Amino acid sequence: SNHRKFIVASHLRPSKGIQDLIAAVDLLNAELIGDLRIDIFGEGPMELELKKLVQEKKLEKQIRFCGSSPDLPDVFKNYSYLLQPTYMECFSLSILESLSANVPVITTPVGGNLEVITNGENGFIFETGNIQELSKIISDILQHKKAITTPVYPLIENKYYLEKMVKDHLSLLND
Repeated sequence: SNHRKFIVASHLRPSKGIQDLIAAVDLLNAELIGDLRIDIFGEGPMELELKKLVQEKKLEKQIRFCGSSPDLPDVFKNYSYLLQPTYMECFSLSILESLSANVPVITTPVGGNLEVITNGENGFIFETGNIQELSKIISDILQHKKAITTPVYPLIENKYYLEKMVKDHLSLLND
């Protein structure tokens, strides 16, 4: 039921690449985007500009701005993929939250993203700024040509649980 629902959880600034996502959706075949829904959770200095871009491209039915939400970790489970077209990232908590909700991630190979996302296994990686490649990934998912069908939450349970992260952090301080 979530097959055509995507989530973005991001600060709305140029380096997060939401403008690329809008351009990528605009490239999709009109028949594909009928009931596509992308909910963008977040606020930031680019919010009005991004909303205007969505209006200019006539994508209001597909792309919705939802503001901030304190319930975001619980909201992830209502979506099929997290979209994160970022140009810069240190280590994304949104990716970890998404995976822990068993929601695969579509993102770029920046920062710590490749430490967590394995292309084709728990998400899809596309080159930063490559709007055509992002559009193709979304198109393939909508047409059932591409999918992540295995559970993606075990990585979080096995590698990013609190006790392990605290232990690893303390070991860094002791070295």
